[in-house]
Amino acid sequence: MNLLFVDDNRACLETLVDIATGLGHETAVAHDGAGCLALATSERFDRIFLDISLPDADGREICSQIRTAGPSRDARIIAMTGHTDFVEGSGETEFDGFLLKPISLQALELFLLTR
Repeated sequence: MNLLFVDDNRACLETLVDIATGLGHETAVAHDGAGCLALATSERFDRIFLDISLPDADGREICSQIRTAGPSRDARIIAMTGHTDFVEGSGETEFDGFLLKPISLQALELFLLTR
């Protein structure tokens, strides 16, 4: 699978990429909303793991923009957050699921194994 991880926390990204590549997936990373949109509009990703609190954008807005057009519009987009209030109100977004930080290996594997 081709995966995009988006988070401004570089240590978090390194860990997620290490796990995903260890499981045999192709990975790309972005550290902000602009980088995410540049990648998602130029390349097709199967899954996008998107932090909702980015330094230059709200992850919910980025998710909506990806959904409008481009090669990744049909990707499963998973919100990553440390905000439990987002999780409680997650039914109002275009995300296909969420991962609550800190992200466990089992939770990440679940999103990588499901279609």
